[in-house]
Amino acid sequence: MTGQGQGRRPYGQTEITVEVRAVNNRFLKLQTRVSDALSGLEPQIENVVRQSLRRGSLNLGVYLSGRNASDYRLQESVLEGYVLQGQALAAKLGVPANLTLAGLLSLPGAVAESGLVHRSIDEQLAHSVLGAVSDAMDCLNGMRRAEGQSMCDELKQQMLKLHELVDVIEARSPGVVEEYRQRLHQRLRQTLAEVGAQVQESDLVREILLMADKTDIREEIVRLRSHFQQFQTLLDDAHSQGRKLDFLIQEIFRESNTIGSKANDAEVAQRVVDMKTIIEQMRELVQNVE
Repeated sequence: MTGQGQGRRPYGQTEITVEVRAVNNRFLKLQTRVSDALSGLEPQIENVVRQSLRRGSLNLGVYLSGRNASDYRLQESVLEGYVLQGQALAAKLGVPANLTLAGLLSLPGAVAESGLVHRSIDEQLAHSVLGAVSDAMDCLNGMRRAEGQSMCDELKQQMLKLHELVDVIEARSPGVVEEYRQRLHQRLRQTLAEVGAQVQESDLVREILLMADKTDIREEIVRLRSHFQQFQTLLDDAHSQGRKLDFLIQEIFRESNTIGSKANDAEVAQRVVDMKTIIEQMRELVQNVE
């Protein structure tokens, strides 16, 4: 699920600012951008995120704000190294170097924060940073919960439609065999009248029973209703159950597909197509549920 969050905590004359953005992903993918002075806290920052979230693609930024330009120092030796290597590579390849100061300053290590970078991270600083990260994650999860409730409501509406379609299919099922019996009788009468032959009633009954057995979808209907009940239970669970919901969607699709292949009836086949359309919509939603 998508969302964003922000957290701020004071630390002396500076302020810790955390910004996080999340988009849908089946797994947890985290990209962090942390001020140089706070790089030692990255493992703890990641741990806070993983405790708050299990799925999603996140971009997390942790910054020190409220500082002035004197807190930053150009790393001349690093910049000189970039220039020399760039010029040497340009000469080797026979291309213009086209080096600019703006481009050099954007390279890793070109600018360092002098105020805190040479100090160890004390307990107060760590507490402020991790607290700001936690606040940002709480804000993000608040947005995700609101989106999740909307998704839950939509899934319940889709489930009601599936119930209705299964009811239609179940009511139609007995008529399939009866219509087959009538068509078989009619065809036999026409064919036998043309050739002057007869057929035993027992042979006719056996053929109808074989057809009834092939088109029997009672087991599939029972399993579908069981899956529907389990799906509803998971939606009402206090804890997110995205992977289980995804598994049930696959099972619902499998049973629907079996019904479509066994029914041998145009009306049932159309209802199965309608079910598959709804199931695919539900699958897209469920894959974004944590």
